[in-house]
Amino acid sequence: MEKNNFLDEKIVRMLNKVENQTVNEVKVNENIHESQIKQEAEMKTIYTGLKIKGEWFDFEERFLVNDRLAMMIPKKFVPMDIESVKIKYPHEQRPETILTDETDSINIMLSYETSPVQNEEVETIRDTMMNALRRVNPGVKPRENGVDIISGKNVAYVEYSHTVLDGKLYNLMYFMELHGNLLIGNFNCPTKDAKYWKPVALEMMRSIKILSGLGNEE
Repeated sequence: MEKNNFLDEKIVRMLNKVENQTVNEVKVNENIHESQIKQEAEMKTIYTGLKIKGEWFDFEERFLVNDRLAMMIPKKFVPMDIESVKIKYPHEQRPETILTDETDSINIMLSYETSPVQNEEVETIRDTMMNALRRVNPGVKPRENGVDIISGKNVAYVEYSHTVLDGKLYNLMYFMELHGNLLIGNFNCPTKDAKYWKPVALEMMRSIKILSGLGNEE
């Protein structure tokens, strides 16, 4: 009996050892897996390329607004053709730079205003602009807003949605002082795609670099 008890205890100890090893291996594997997922997520940026709704996008630095700034833009985006511009933006004071995807539904717009502005004023300008937009269009629904320091400048941004003829649009609008004047940027896409494009739009905004040259505008 004593011999059997000894064997039983030995077997139990061995089983416990194996079980503990298995648990530890699972924990290690889980940690490795989580680390790999985190690392892969960190690698997927506009600087490495990334998938949006299953489609791969490579980005490149473009010189825009008469070479006043550089910004990371999807390589697939091209200047919107003049016919589409006239339909989407019939007013004369349309953005100088309008870049779009092949569907004309995802757009990046930049307007360089000949309005002197100070770096510290951009947040007030953003709030004033949003109040004016809401008066003109009660369907404008503000979401998040904030101020980032980009290329040494205050960039005041606001996210909002509004209704158009064929649905709703998500917008990321931002304001900054550029060479003494006001730059207004805007990214928009259908609201149903906002969860995919919002982090990308913010990352593109944060990629802005201020340049000093004046060349050919995109």
